[in-house]
Amino acid sequence: MPIALSLMNENSASDVNFNRKPVEGNPKGRGPLPFIKSIAEATALCEKEQDSFYLDAFMIEAWLGDVVVEAAEEYAEKKNPKDRAMQTGQAWRSFLKIFGHAHDEEFPHILENLFRFSEYEDVFAEMLLQTIFPMGVGHECFSDLIKAKAVDLAREPAEAVRLMRRTIERWCEWLDALIHWHTHAMWHLSPVSFDPDPEKRELAALGINQRAFIHLSDFSKSWWAWHHREAAERFKDSPKWQMVGIAMAGQEQKTWNYPDLDNVVIGLWPLVKRHNWTYRDLSAVISRELPKNQRYPLAREQDLAAYCANVLGLRKPAGPPGKSSADGRPIGHEVALRLCQHAPPTTSS
Repeated sequence: MPIALSLMNENSASDVNFNRKPVEGNPKGRGPLPFIKSIAEATALCEKEQDSFYLDAFMIEAWLGDVVVEAAEEYAEKKNPKDRAMQTGQAWRSFLKIFGHAHDEEFPHILENLFRFSEYEDVFAEMLLQTIFPMGVGHECFSDLIKAKAVDLAREPAEAVRLMRRTIERWCEWLDALIHWHTHAMWHLSPVSFDPDPEKRELAALGINQRAFIHLSDFSKSWWAWHHREAAERFKDSPKWQMVGIAMAGQEQKTWNYPDLDNVVIGLWPLVKRHNWTYRDLSAVISRELPKNQRYPLAREQDLAAYCANVLGLRKPAGPPGKSSADGRPIGHEVALRLCQHAPPTTSS
């Protein structure tokens, strides 16, 4: 059974796109975000609405966009999977580039706006919303958040901010996993999106979204229309513009041997890193969730380690080696079980 981290579980090769309806159960349902193209527009909207949220929303879009682009670069520019390095803290590093300058007293506001952002109809908002569940299932970061709320920010600001930063850092680990899975799935289902030339990748994204235009949210339609006009002017004399049409019509897919295995390994990697699981631990957890006839690469630790590194770009962080659980139930295995039970089935074509 796949893990509860997927933006692709309802897409076939004929309608791969970067936009889906918001997750069912969204408690607030705030509707689409305003389409904001610049910091100046965000600032003007904040002043008009007397609400500073919109500046943070613009920065959150930029942050998550950077992480998605970095993951795509890793796949597009390193054609040999063994050369890739995924889930190495990309989301947290990018967050610090954009929000790391914030003063301690601003951090509660940033965290509040991250949760608020997740309530809108937007593909990046959906990423945040989907990763709230794995972040909260038996994970210490939510207890940290509760502690942070209980701490008197005026009297113990350093401790409160430390706990909030830790919450966001844990959140980033699950975002890395989700974006990794999304990228890995797209690499198989829509290889035209991964040209080594970043400009061609940009134009391919326009073509793919044009193909799925009727299914896009109002926000994404506005984004596509603006981006399409801007790109058409920028590439009007370039042969690269034909990439829009190529992507729009493209149907090619890559052979995908183990989609469910990839989904589970990528989705559980934050637990592997957080609790220093051995590959034997990971294999024991996976084996309880996948069909019994899928033995490779689970039969031997060496095979699983090689598969993670050479196919998925996943390597355990440097440090002391972990100690395998005697009963195949490492710390955090209950979280893995909850995630797998929560997930809908994946589909691949």
